[in-house]
Amino acid sequence: MAVLEIQTNGDTRVSEEAIARARHSLDDPNMREFILSCLTLNPDRRPSANSLLFHRVLFEVHSLKLLAAHCFINHQYLMPENVVEEKIKELDLNMVMAEIRREGRPGVQWRYSEVSFLELDKFLEDVRNGIYPLMNFAASRPHALPRALSQPQEDPQKAKTPTPEPFDVETRKVVQMQCNMELNEDKSQWHLTLLLILEDKLHRQLSYDLLPRRL
Repeated sequence: MAVLEIQTNGDTRVSEEAIARARHSLDDPNMREFILSCLTLNPDRRPSANSLLFHRVLFEVHSLKLLAAHCFINHQYLMPENVVEEKIKELDLNMVMAEIRREGRPGVQWRYSEVSFLELDKFLEDVRNGIYPLMNFAASRPHALPRALSQPQEDPQKAKTPTPEPFDVETRKVVQMQCNMELNEDKSQWHLTLLLILEDKLHRQLSYDLLPRRL
């Protein structure tokens, strides 16, 4: 009512004449269709709020760059740490990244040398912080929140008896694991390193030294 500047006659309801005048004042046919669909008297024919979000007045087609950034952020927990930096080091800057082929005329090519990696990192960070959300899309996988480590509750009846030192039980799932074993510089023992990536995207690195006779 405020946007359409519908004036009331002092009563609590808006007259049909005022609605008709406001409808004719709309120049955009898409906006007129959107408003009239919201004012449909029959509730069975009136569109739902979810379907109205996909109306061409409100719906926005996101760029492929934004869709790719959200896909990367949502699946980053499956990738090793610093995967972007490592991939950039391996890239040939003269390699063609994307190409548009056109019949009868020259195509267009983009090379990795034309990409600003600093701007790319900043854009991914902005997407990660929620500055560029995807509208009209349901979250396929909610971002996992860090879980608190469960601690055993203390029994008051056993408080006076000596008990072993309580320990924290890890309840988060491991989504990726990487193991590496190499000899030390003096060749006397092996150094075992285990990298764990948990479901809340936190990394845990465990290490242990093994003597050759233990293998």
